[in-house]
Amino acid sequence: MAEVLEAVGTKNGEVRDKKLLQYAEKVRKGGRESEKAFEKFVSICEKGVYELALQISRNREDALDITQDTFVKLWQLLSGDSDLSEVRSWYSYLLRMTRNCALDYLRKQSIRRYDSLSTEDEDGERRDMEVADEDISSNPVLAYERDEQIKAVREAIESLDDDHRQILILRETEGCSYKEISDIMGIEMGTVKSKIFRARNHVKEYLEKRNIF
Repeated sequence: MAEVLEAVGTKNGEVRDKKLLQYAEKVRKGGRESEKAFEKFVSICEKGVYELALQISRNREDALDITQDTFVKLWQLLSGDSDLSEVRSWYSYLLRMTRNCALDYLRKQSIRRYDSLSTEDEDGERRDMEVADEDISSNPVLAYERDEQIKAVREAIESLDDDHRQILILRETEGCSYKEISDIMGIEMGTVKSKIFRARNHVKEYLEKRNIF
């Protein structure tokens, strides 16, 4: 099952990247169609860019600023004279740009705030931590337990160092492939896999010590 989902995700990613390449080329050419092409490019990527910015900044207003900064820089890049022939995946390239913008933003603002985290696994891989997704609003006891579980998962991931936390977020929340994370983080794919393995084990051990799940 995991292999099937991985294949589907890869196919969807290829379709997305093909569309982004087409829009990027139209922006590069300039003219009347460039702005419309850029808007379509943004519409495909804005959710992923915002969510990554939010996971890094942990603040919604900061995430909005980071998202805006990212797309401004993207427009400047596409409408400029830079050689972009080696860009293979515009989505990976944009997420890497988002990460850099977020880190620069936090560095300038000296902010380290955290707000929310989704722990849902969207790529079908078997995981040792899950948060139930059923409607439990009618049961105060179950609702309290769910809140405590989510809080513990957030604390576990926040206790990771920056690299491990960001890599885990890219994999689990953004659904990025190992190759995409490798491109975004600028590290070898083998390093990505080992860091994800260690990050998951850390979270698992953190929760087990607190009798969560």
